Amino acid sequence: MMKFFKPCLVCNSPGNGLHFGIEACRGCTSFFRRTIVQDKTYGCNGDESCEIGNIYIAMAQKCRKCRFSKCLEAGMRSEAVQKHRDSYGSRKDLVVAPSSSSRLKFPVPYTLLEPIRNNYTHLECVRQVVHLEDGDSVFLKRTPKRHTFKDTNKLMHKEFEIVTDWILNSFQQLSDFPSDQKDILLRHFYMQFFILEGGFIACKKGRNDVWFLPNGDYIDCQNLSTFYTDPNNPQPIASENSAMMFKGSCTGCRRMVTCPMLREQIDQFEFLALAALLLFETGLDGQSKECADTCRKVRSTVQRELLQYYDSTRESNEYPIRMGSLLSILPSLQRATYKMLDDMELIHLLNNSPEGDSFYKLFSDQRCH
Repeated sequence: MMKFFKPCLVCNSPGNGLHFGIEACRGCTSFFRRTIVQDKTYGCNGDESCEIGNIYIAMAQKCRKCRFSKCLEAGMRSEAVQKHRDSYGSRKDLVVAPSSSSRLKFPVPYTLLEPIRNNYTHLECVRQVVHLEDGDSVFLKRTPKRHTFKDTNKLMHKEFEIVTDWILNSFQQLSDFPSDQKDILLRHFYMQFFILEGGFIACKKGRNDVWFLPNGDYIDCQNLSTFYTDPNNPQPIASENSAMMFKGSCTGCRRMVTCPMLREQIDQFEFLALAALLLFETGLDGQSKECADTCRKVRSTVQRELLQYYDSTRESNEYPIRMGSLLSILPSLQRATYKMLDDMELIHLLNNSPEGDSFYKLFSDQRCH
């Protein structure tokens, strides 16, 4: 039976049970623990009355000083935090992979990938609330619907905010970057993650005939003209012609990303490791040396934890090939993303995109990175 928790008393997100004396979500619990263990102090750019309780506000826009104050006001107790326990991101040394004789006795701790794996479960719960439509109930299973380009445009706006929230709650390294560096990494990351997650959902469902979307809906790849249909507003290009012009984007994503992921049957740990490698990219336009140095360290740690995972779950003569196959998906993913961005630009130029498409503008210069 599914267990339902009360909303978080700090941010009103779906809760995760009792933490430090109050009902709280994973994100606020981790934030409070980090603040206490690392003895952090924050400043407020406003009048110390910033709004924290709106689930639709991205974490990047939330004031950490006011968030911590609200944690205390809601009743979180600092003395309940175990200060000897490492908070996320505080370990300087990597954990040595266990020997084969100890694989079944001791679970491997993943200091970087465990938080993102736990928070991904929370992300899936948040999506059930954020993507509710009028008349829907969170307690009833909704019937997946076929998307048009306008539906997907709206979806991606919402998804960018909640995925950003998920990422900032999972990686303190990113939270500590200056705002401009966070923006560079997140904009470079999101479109690739959108395609990558579609492949992972396809792995879970074991099918590749549709493009699965994170809210449970789908794009009908077998009848792509339905995606470019807008019954309320005539389009400059007929939907059948649009489907022919932009078929390559959908086909490329499936051929270069989804098919390899299905062939290898990528599991959740591997999917999230790839997501972390995508996020902490280096060599991006405008990226500072400090940001790039941190990204290189994080990427090295992610790859080591992936090796630890393989060492504890696979035969030793198998996992080097497995890891090579996994990492080979990344350059293919980048090519598929660039093709999608080209199509987004062409649709925009032909005025075949939603009016005021700010989502297109947000990512229109990604190929320069």
